Amino acid sequence: MKAKIYRGTKEIGGTCVELKADNGRILWIDLGMPLDKSNPNIDYVKKNKPDALLISHPHLDHYGLMEFVNQDTPVYIGSVSRELINAPRIFLNFPFIKKDFRIMEPRKPFVIAETFKITPYLVDHSSPEAFAFLIEADEKRIFYSGDFRATGRKKILFENLIKNPPPNIDLLLLEGTMIKRENKDYKNEEDIEYAFVDLFKNQKNISIVISSAQNIDRFVSVVRACKQTGKKVVIDIYNAWVLEKVKEKSPKLPTIEWKEVLVYRQDYYLEKISGSEYDDFREKISKNFIDDKVFEKPSDFVYFLRHPSLEFVKALIKKGKINLIYSQWKDYLLEENKTTNVINTIWKMNGDLPQIIHTSGHATTDVLIEFSKALKPKIIIPIHTQFPEKMKEEFENDGMKNVYLWDDNKEYEL
Repeated sequence: MKAKIYRGTKEIGGTCVELKADNGRILWIDLGMPLDKSNPNIDYVKKNKPDALLISHPHLDHYGLMEFVNQDTPVYIGSVSRELINAPRIFLNFPFIKKDFRIMEPRKPFVIAETFKITPYLVDHSSPEAFAFLIEADEKRIFYSGDFRATGRKKILFENLIKNPPPNIDLLLLEGTMIKRENKDYKNEEDIEYAFVDLFKNQKNISIVISSAQNIDRFVSVVRACKQTGKKVVIDIYNAWVLEKVKEKSPKLPTIEWKEVLVYRQDYYLEKISGSEYDDFREKISKNFIDDKVFEKPSDFVYFLRHPSLEFVKALIKKGKINLIYSQWKDYLLEENKTTNVINTIWKMNGDLPQIIHTSGHATTDVLIEFSKALKPKIIIPIHTQFPEKMKEEFENDGMKNVYLWDDNKEYEL
C-alpha cells in the first residue's frame, strides 16, 4: 500500500489523505477546504479520481471540497454529518449537496471497493458527530485520528478508546492542531459552564454568546448555565434546525421543545422553511418562540448564535451594556471577514471588548501523547498541524522516537 497526504503536513485545514492499495484501488480520507489563503491550489482534486471518499466530520476544513468529486464516487459519511453539511444551505438558498452518500455507523466495519476494511470510531470533538478510522488493506493497519479531544462532553469516547485501543497499528495519522497552543483559561466544557454561570447570574442586560450553531457541547454548557441562573436561552431558527437534526441521534439533547430554550422569530428565516416538509418544525417554533418581547426585560435571556444582527444588538444596547462573550478560537477575530467586521462593530457600540470564554475542540499535546502511547503504532505521521517539527520534538522528549515528518503531495510506501 502507498499513502499520500495532498495537504495537511504543515497546515491546519484542507485535509486530504490518499491510500492506494496494491490492486490500484484508491481511497481518500477527507477533502477539506484550505484555510491557508497563501496556498489556494486545489488541482489535486480535479486531476485525480478516488474509488471512494471518507468524511470524518462536518467541518469545512474536512469536507469543503467534496462537491468536486465525481457524482459516481461513493461518499461515506455519518447521518448527522450529512444533515449538518446541508443545514446552512436551506437558509442561504444554496442547493443541497447531492452525492452517492453511504451512511456509516460507529464501530460497524464495512468494506470499500472490495479492498479497504473500515471501522469508524466516534470521537470527542466540537462537532456533534466526528469519526476516527481504522483502515485495513494489504495486511496493513492505518489509524486516522481525525479531529478529536478529551475535554468535551463526550470525553468518555476518548477514555474508552485508550482503554481498548485497536492493536497492531502500522501507521497513525495524528492531528496536531494544538501544538504550540494550550487551553490556558478553560481546560474543558465544565470550566466553560462554570464561567457562564458566574456571568449570567449577575447580568444586568442580555448576554450574547457568539459561537457556532454546530458546537453542540457549547450550546449544552449555555443551557445548563441558564438552568442554574434562571435564564432562558434564545436561538435563531437555523440553530433550532441544527438541534432537530442532531436530536435524531441524541434524543436527550436540549431543543426548542425544552422550556429553557426559545426561538427568536424572524420572517426572513421562516420564509426559508415554508415548504410542507418543514410543517412539523414550524409547528414546534410556533409553540416556543419569542419576538420583540425579548427587549422588555433582556436580563432574563441569553442569546446563543454565530452572527448577531446589528439591528437586534442596537435595540438591546438601549437597555445597557451587553455581556458580549466570544466562545470560539480567539484568532478567528484576526481574520478579515464579514462576521469579524460585524463583531468589531458591536464592540464599538457596546463600549467593551468581549470576554473570551472558550476551550478547544482539539487535543492538547499531553492528550496526543497519551493517545499515541495507548495505540502503540509503528509510525506516527503528524497531520493537520502548523508545527510538525515541534510535535516531533515534544514526542521525542517523552521518549517516543517513532514520529516521522512527511511532505505534502509525496507518495510513501507502507
